[in-house]
Amino acid sequence: MIKLKDIGNFDILPEVAMHIVEGNIPALRQALTEDWDIEQGIVLSKYTTLSPLDITLIYGHLDVLKLLVEQGVQLNVKDNPAFLTAVRYGTEEIVRYVVAHGAKLDGKNQVKSGAYEQAYYGNKKNIPLIHELGLDIKQHGGATLRNAVSKHDLKTVAFLLEHGVDINFNAPNMVYPYQATPLTVATRDNNFAMVKYLIEQGADVTLAEKDGERAYTIAISNKNTEIAEYLKSVEPPEFHNLENKRHALKSYKLPKDLVTFLTSDQLRVDVPENDYDIGFVEFFSLVDTVEMKVGRQKLLRVSLKVDNYSDILLVWNPKQKCLGYYDEEHQEYADVCSFAEFLAQPAIFLEKILEGELLD
Repeated sequence: MIKLKDIGNFDILPEVAMHIVEGNIPALRQALTEDWDIEQGIVLSKYTTLSPLDITLIYGHLDVLKLLVEQGVQLNVKDNPAFLTAVRYGTEEIVRYVVAHGAKLDGKNQVKSGAYEQAYYGNKKNIPLIHELGLDIKQHGGATLRNAVSKHDLKTVAFLLEHGVDINFNAPNMVYPYQATPLTVATRDNNFAMVKYLIEQGADVTLAEKDGERAYTIAISNKNTEIAEYLKSVEPPEFHNLENKRHALKSYKLPKDLVTFLTSDQLRVDVPENDYDIGFVEFFSLVDTVEMKVGRQKLLRVSLKVDNYSDILLVWNPKQKCLGYYDEEHQEYADVCSFAEFLAQPAIFLEKILEGELLD
């Protein structure tokens, strides 16, 4: 059985791949005389094809690497740069060698992951080395900071912050398309120690994600009272002043019955028996409602939780003066009904939402 790190286990490998794994330099030189194409991917299994350089870097054979470089192997292939593979799997010696022979530091792979991210998910010891070699950690370390927060990795978080990585990094990527910050990630993960640490280091508690959620409203959604109370204590007081909120929401033209409901002590609507097993809908208090945008449409999120359907958000649409819903997973919006109509027949309207009947 041949194990290629996190790539997989293989009962047998093609001949050239075995020569690479075994570090058999004479056999590889012989293959070169027989027109072996060092850039041609080697099929290892139905779903796995790796270049000779990939296999070399993953297995860590410096002598084979030197042979490939001597033969002019491409170190900066688009979407598969050697530096990324080296920092993920390689030793310091391997990393320094590829850089010394022309490997660029700032390349990204096909999913737009860079060197710091690759090292983080492979050989974390290479993170300081990448910094030493000259890849600007302030410019390129933000995604890794957010990843480290999600892994509750305080040691790496501290290192990155000490070297100037933006504590409020929120650029979207495939994992966080909604522009999460390290603080909102920590809050969503209910990691109170990380939340406090980030705030003590200067994280902006007022910074909202793309859908308008900030750390405090995420804590409220998670029903994590401890984190919510802490965040409330460090947010600007005006964020939690009802009269300020009423003024801020003036343009939404909220109907009186909705305002009365959201300022009451009863924010839960029990839903009669239905085919979707929705037992209840919980709403934010008026002061905690979330302003958001869907495209150019301004909406106010009023639901805290739709039982069993966390991706469904009930919102107030000021343009149409009605309750609507937004499906976060499918990124779809539709008008629903008046708030009074929803309260009268919640099961019927929730079923219409989930069956897609309200979409144009």
